[in-house]
Amino acid sequence: MSPSRPVYLGTEPEPIAAVFHPAEPGAGEGAAVLICAPWGWSEVASYRSRRTWAERLAAAGHPTLRFAYPATGNSAGSPRDPGRVEAWLGAIAAAAAWLRAASGAPRVAALGLGLGGLLARAALAAGAPIDELAIWGAPASGKAFARETRAFSRMQAWSGEEAEAGALPEGWLEAGGFVLSAETLAELKAIGSELAPGPRLRRALLLGRDGIAVDGELRTGLEAAGVEVAEDSGEGWADLISHAERTKLSPQIATQVEAWLQQGQAVVAAEPAAAAVPAELERLTLSVGGRELRERALQLQLPFGRAFGILAEPAGEPAGDLGAICLNAGAVREIGPNRIWVETARRWAAAGVPTLRLDLEGIGEADGAAPADVAGFYLPKFGRQLGLVLDQLEQRGVARRFLLAGLCASGYWAFQRALDDPRVATAVLLNSGALAWDPALVEQREARKIGRASQGHWWRRLLRGEVGLKKIFALARSLLRAGAGALRRLLSGRSGSLRQRVYADLDRLGESGTELRLAFSGNEWLATELRSYGVLDQLARWPATTVTELPGEDHTLRPIAAQAAAREFLDAELERLRRAGSGAAQAAPAARQK
Repeated sequence: MSPSRPVYLGTEPEPIAAVFHPAEPGAGEGAAVLICAPWGWSEVASYRSRRTWAERLAAAGHPTLRFAYPATGNSAGSPRDPGRVEAWLGAIAAAAAWLRAASGAPRVAALGLGLGGLLARAALAAGAPIDELAIWGAPASGKAFARETRAFSRMQAWSGEEAEAGALPEGWLEAGGFVLSAETLAELKAIGSELAPGPRLRRALLLGRDGIAVDGELRTGLEAAGVEVAEDSGEGWADLISHAERTKLSPQIATQVEAWLQQGQAVVAAEPAAAAVPAELERLTLSVGGRELRERALQLQLPFGRAFGILAEPAGEPAGDLGAICLNAGAVREIGPNRIWVETARRWAAAGVPTLRLDLEGIGEADGAAPADVAGFYLPKFGRQLGLVLDQLEQRGVARRFLLAGLCASGYWAFQRALDDPRVATAVLLNSGALAWDPALVEQREARKIGRASQGHWWRRLLRGEVGLKKIFALARSLLRAGAGALRRLLSGRSGSLRQRVYADLDRLGESGTELRLAFSGNEWLATELRSYGVLDQLARWPATTVTELPGEDHTLRPIAAQAAAREFLDAELERLRRAGSGAAQAAPAARQK
C-alpha cells in the first residue's frame, strides 16, 4: 500500500489541510477521487471510515485526496469568519485542480458525503474542474440541510437550557457542539436543488440515505443536461456517521462506487480545465490574537507504525522549555470534540508554548487497527506510545517538560504517563474515563444505569419518544447483567482493589510533585466513583490535585457554555504552569549565587 502524505494547500481565503493517497503502483490509471466530507458530528464520526475508503480507492488505482474545508478539521479559519460557503466551494475547486495536477489522472471524480454532496454540486455549477460526481446521503438543498440540522439541534438534551441562553449570537445554530453563523445559514439556504451541473460533468451516481430516496428533481435536472445518472438506496449511511468508535464503511457501497468509477473509463473526459492550481505548503502560518504561529504535520515512527500529529509552534522563539500535548478523546481524532484541541493548540502556540495534538494507534490518521470496544482504549500500550512521543519531541528540541491534556480515555493515558514520567509537569483531565482501569468498570457503570433509569426525567423522555430503541435495549441488557456483575465484583473484590489503586497512584503522584487537574461535567462516571471512594472528601491529602466542575452533563462538552468553560479552565492551567516555571527559573540563579 502506498503511504499517505499530509499536505497543506494554499487556497484562498485560507489554506486547507489535506491527506493525499497516491494510487497503488501497477493498479491502473483510474479517475482521481476527491472526497468531500460531511459537516459537524457526521464529519467527526465518519473520519476513520473515510480514511479506510481512501486507502481502498488508492489500492484500486484511484489517487485520492481527503481535505478539510476552511474553518473545519486542521484547516485555517473559524466558523465565526464571514464568507464560509464561498470559501468551502473555492476549496473544493482548488483541491480538485491540485489533485488532477499532482496525480496526472485523466479524470477527477468528487465523492460528496452528506453536506459535502450538496457543496460538490454547487462547486460544479460554479466551474470546479470535476468530471464525475458521486453523492451519498446528501440533502436535496441548502434549505433542507438547514431544516434537518435545526431539528437535530432541538432534539439535543441541552437544547434550550439556561446555560445556553445568550451563548450564541442571534440567528446562529448549534448542532452537536458545532456552529453555523446566521450568514453561513443564509448562504447555504441559497443553494437549491435545481443547480446546473456545469459543462464538464458526464456521469453521476446518486445514493440515498438508508432507503430515503434521492430528490427526484436532482435526477431529472442532471438527465436533462445530458448527464448519465445511476441511482441506489444508499444503505449503510447511518453506520458511517453514527459514532466515531463504531463507524463502519458499507462494503457494498464501496464496491458499488468502485465499479461505477471503473465504468467511467469508457467515457471520453472533457479537456482539462485551465483551473488555478494552489501551491503546496510545508506548513500553515496563522495569526491568533495578533500573534503569529505555525503548524506542521508530523508522522512519528513508533513500534506499531506511524503516529500522527499536528505541531503548533510560535513563529518566534518559544517562551521556555515547556510544551503541551492534546490527546485523542476516545476515537475522536486529534482535532478533539468540536475542534477544541485545534483552537486550544493555536491559542497556546500563540502564547509561546509549542503544542502537539496527537493521534495514537488506530485512531484518526495513525496506523494500526482501531480499538474494538471501550476496554480497547484503556490498554497500557497507549501510555507507552505517549512516552515514546515525548522522547521524540525532546530529541527534536520542542520541549523538555510537558502539560498533558486528555479527555475521556486519554485522560487515563495522561494520568498513567504522569505517574512514571518526570517530564510531565501537569496532567489536565477533562471528563476522564478512569484513573485506574479494570474491565469490571464497564459492568459496574452499566449497572448504575439502572439507578439513572429510575429517575423521573428519564421516564418522561421515554414517554415523549425521546429515548431511542437502542438505548432501551441497552438498558435492558444492563438490567440482565447487573445481578451477575454485582456478584462477580463481590466475589473478586475488584471495587475495593480499584479504590486502593487510585489512592496509591494519587499518593505516588503527589510525592513526585506532578500536578493533577481534574474537571468534570455533571453525572460523570469517574466523578461518581471518586466520590464513592472518598477521594473528593480527602483532597487535602493531595494538595497538587484539584477538582473543578464544568457546566452541563455532556461528556464531550458539546454545549457552548461547556466549551467556553473548558477553554477558560485549560488556559488558566497553562498560564499557571508557565508562571510557576518562570518563577522557578528566576529562583535558580539566586540559589546558585548563595
